[in-house]
Amino acid sequence: MNLCDTNLSPACQQRLKESLFDDEQLVWVGQPVPEPWASPAGFFVLFGAFWVSALLYGLCRGGSPAMIFALIPFTGMLFAPLINKRMQLRTVYAVTNQRARVLRYTALGYISLSFVPVPGMIKSREELPGGLVNLVLGKNPFAASKRGGHMELVPEGFLRITAADAERVLPLIRQLESTQLR
Repeated sequence: MNLCDTNLSPACQQRLKESLFDDEQLVWVGQPVPEPWASPAGFFVLFGAFWVSALLYGLCRGGSPAMIFALIPFTGMLFAPLINKRMQLRTVYAVTNQRARVLRYTALGYISLSFVPVPGMIKSREELPGGLVNLVLGKNPFAASKRGGHMELVPEGFLRITAADAERVLPLIRQLESTQLR
């Protein structure tokens, strides 16, 4: 597969190209379907809107001009969905002839995850609303989220991909698993 044939931005293509081994060949490349309002973006917008309106009200009522400096971080929170979408658009999923790759962009830069082929590599397939699928390849032991009142490890893998992409990726990963069994 040629990177030029993908819909990846030039920056994402370059990042993926740099992360491949010399003898590694791309088999499939994809990206998540962006969801700007994913948690915690909605919370940040509500929290930021409340404090921005409170600070503006205070300024209009003759508050200290120093309150303007307090507006900066809270105004930034209003842009959380845009920042979230931008990070998701820079995330790249790839299957090569040797491994599955996730290059996830975060506020602190790229995180590169490699999933070596082992039997039962796909831990679960989760159907999401809107025809999206999570192909979970592992759980992150360094991150947890509270769901239903208890802590859960955060899933890692090909998250929020289309069902069509999931159908393309499943046989490729099964083939990758079988090459390791030989």
